[in-house]
Amino acid sequence: MNKTLLLILCDFLLLNLLALTRWDKPEVPPPNTPSAARSVSPQDDVVAALRLTLEEEKSNREKLARDLASTQDESRSRAAVLDQARTRTTELSERLQKSEQEAARLAQQAQAETERNRAALEAAKAEAEMLRQAKEKLRSETDALRSQLTVAEVQAKSAEEKVKLTTATLRQAEEEKKKLIEQNQSLSQGVTQLAEKSGQITKEIREYRPVAPNALYADYLSRRATVRLMAERPSVQNKRVRRTESRAILLTDGNRTAALVPLEETPFQLGDAESSWESLTGTLTLPPPSNFPKPLPALESIKGSDPRLLLAPVELALIEKNPELAYRIASDPFRFPKALLISPSGKGYGECSFKLEPSFPGYLEMDSRFLNRLQGEYAPEAGDLVLSLNGEFLGVMVNDHFCALVPSLEPGSALPLDPKGASRGVGETLATLRKKASALDSRLQ
Repeated sequence: MNKTLLLILCDFLLLNLLALTRWDKPEVPPPNTPSAARSVSPQDDVVAALRLTLEEEKSNREKLARDLASTQDESRSRAAVLDQARTRTTELSERLQKSEQEAARLAQQAQAETERNRAALEAAKAEAEMLRQAKEKLRSETDALRSQLTVAEVQAKSAEEKVKLTTATLRQAEEEKKKLIEQNQSLSQGVTQLAEKSGQITKEIREYRPVAPNALYADYLSRRATVRLMAERPSVQNKRVRRTESRAILLTDGNRTAALVPLEETPFQLGDAESSWESLTGTLTLPPPSNFPKPLPALESIKGSDPRLLLAPVELALIEKNPELAYRIASDPFRFPKALLISPSGKGYGECSFKLEPSFPGYLEMDSRFLNRLQGEYAPEAGDLVLSLNGEFLGVMVNDHFCALVPSLEPGSALPLDPKGASRGVGETLATLRKKASALDSRLQ
């Protein structure tokens, strides 16, 4: 039923997006470029008639330019006609300027050139007649442009009314769209809350459902990391080198991740508190597919747990792609009456009952009766890993009877690893751990 409702909601959202999306793009009108008017200054009385004609033409051109600048939807055809008119006016102006220069030159010449000046004057009059005719033609063209502009204004008003109507329609559609979006959001929130509740219920069911021991054991074999440590100590004759290699599991408490390494599987011993080292190095190799060894900066004791258990911190970036490799620390160690014990070498495993011992908080007393061994059940041994039946990590067996719980990954004292010369902090940390181990009850040692 939930899947059907989710499919209906997805189809409804998709149809709304397709129906309400605008696919067209608004066109930007080209800017109008006002034309500049050129002015010609008078020079002589000889061309007074031409000057008057030019002034009239200039006034008409300015009026035409003002009329042309008032419209916004000017078409390319009318712009081409206006450019042709401007070109013709410019040509006539250049001709008039040449005539004025010619008249000034004739006025400065001697009386002997009077006949030539008269001929030039006649030529200027002919030019003036041509200008008058051009002016008449330009005036007729201007009247035609005015009528076209009137039609364009009417069309612009009609288009503006259509735009207003379209805008009102779009606003109404936007309001309806907002209402639909709000309804969809409320429906989506309801579906999300329902999914979250379903996920929480599923998570709780998985946490309270025990997993088959065979599945937990097979999962353990694929999640083991490898920790290699090497320590060099000076001696009378030569250097003494200790090398260890152990299969460790990765733990996480939600904030940090580390590999669990018992002290007995390292080159260190509690009796080495007064010793010195020339070099301490270590590497961590994660389970496949990450097979490249990474250097370890230090080992750390676990605050609030047994002093014989150490942690090798792991950067989050190393398991970011495969977070399922790390075991989560049990949030409720007493949820199941039994636990799964696995040999650290992976050679054996089995279920075992346990009970709380009020005298030893932080430890579980495992059922290791001799009768159980005779019946073929798995017998706990020191170093065995203890898992909850839902796959969470509980602790490590410190002997045949007691399991040390690991409540968190909060670091305690550190054993720094230095390849160039071990610091004095290693001996001090070992002395602290030896003191805590000596203070434990004899049944826990």
